[in-house]
Amino acid sequence: MATDPLRIHLSLVSHTNIGKTTLARTLLSRDIGEVADRAHVTETTEDYVLARNNEGCELILWDTPGFGNSVALAKRLDGRSNPVGWFLSEVWDRMANKTQWLNQKALKHVKDTSSIVLYLVNATELPDTAPYVQAEMRILEWIGKPVIVLLNQIGVPRPAHAEKADVERWQNAMRAYPIVNSVLSMDAFARCWVQEFTLFDAIHKALSPDQLPAFEALREVWSRQRRAAYSSSIQALSLYLDKLINDRENAETPSMVDQFKFWGKRLGLVKQQDAHDPTEAAQTALSARSVDDFCTLTDKLIAANGLKGKGVRKTILTRMQTDWKVSNPVDPKHAAAAGAIGTGAAGGLVADLATGGLSLGLGTLIGTVVGALGGAGLAVAYNQKKEAQGTVVTWSDSAVKNFFTDAVLLYLAIAHFGRGRGNWEEGEYPAFWRETVEETLKHHQLETKHLPSAFDSVIREILCQLYPDAQF
Repeated sequence: MATDPLRIHLSLVSHTNIGKTTLARTLLSRDIGEVADRAHVTETTEDYVLARNNEGCELILWDTPGFGNSVALAKRLDGRSNPVGWFLSEVWDRMANKTQWLNQKALKHVKDTSSIVLYLVNATELPDTAPYVQAEMRILEWIGKPVIVLLNQIGVPRPAHAEKADVERWQNAMRAYPIVNSVLSMDAFARCWVQEFTLFDAIHKALSPDQLPAFEALREVWSRQRRAAYSSSIQALSLYLDKLINDRENAETPSMVDQFKFWGKRLGLVKQQDAHDPTEAAQTALSARSVDDFCTLTDKLIAANGLKGKGVRKTILTRMQTDWKVSNPVDPKHAAAAGAIGTGAAGGLVADLATGGLSLGLGTLIGTVVGALGGAGLAVAYNQKKEAQGTVVTWSDSAVKNFFTDAVLLYLAIAHFGRGRGNWEEGEYPAFWRETVEETLKHHQLETKHLPSAFDSVIREILCQLYPDAQF
């Protein structure tokens, strides 16, 4: 079949139940097909437009039925000068051997239609010990189309050197097959969008010269979509942090009775619920708004990155309100360190005494937020300043820097959430992410007022560290 220079066909091919449809959903940024933990979920070959321009060029992604008994299929090909023609002339009992019949249809489709085969494999298996891999590579050799091997089911994101080791292991195994052009890491559940740029580079290298003009135009369409999503994310992050930096709460001037009760509480002479502290009330309001802002940011990032779901359930927010409490006073000499603490439920809200604040906190508020949102330590230091209108409570520099860190971690988590997993859910992120973010932020040495405009440069630097081969 003659190739159409305006249409480029990518076929996802793999052993059954490896994750083709899951990856297709992630690449397409929309729900297609059926995803289930069983063999032969996809029974027909379906096509989906990955990119299209006004000149009629199309980049089409095909989701094909998975190979079942690949070894038996490969054996039937042995000794056949025209294996595809033989398949079509052979009388198959569709009901008795449905798996082989589906394999036959998929094989014919790849032969007749595909420009490039995207061969998905389970990265947790050893390439030289999985018999179906060798059998399926023999089948793909007979097909004769360029092959890009994609490593799926890698698991949670790992440091670049760890993923590189997996890729090199499969590259060594694929050297025996000239049809393999590239081997890439592309986990359907935890890939990052910048890895897709590497995939598009590999596709460019594997295409025939007559298809390159169309592909260049289509790649630009696709790239604009991905970069637009990234820009929307950066804008949401910047607005979020800028609002926190400028947020403030006025503390009312306490009456003489309230002052007496407050100091009585400090000395243990008055019950906590009987003592009204206006600074504590201001801190409560400031912290509540930060929770709302973080939830709003989460929802914006979810939408910008083509996902579904809500960042925080209402039941979690309700429970957080019942968890608020006032912490005991902190020794002033430890205040600078305490103001930066915020990991898990142990990170109580405290005032930053180093900047003239008052040691009053909200106990488990931020600890609960962290657990609910999957973060790992929103800083909770306050500045308390005397101004003309009275006492004003704001977030300290250390707090803002930690809000920045957790916002970056939230973005990374969402950017790595493959759509094939379903609706967004909070979860744990790799520990080395926090270390990478903190080291990058330390390297930039930015003043607090410049942090809102630093998200782009910091995140780009982090992504380049995580994915050195990605050009985005």
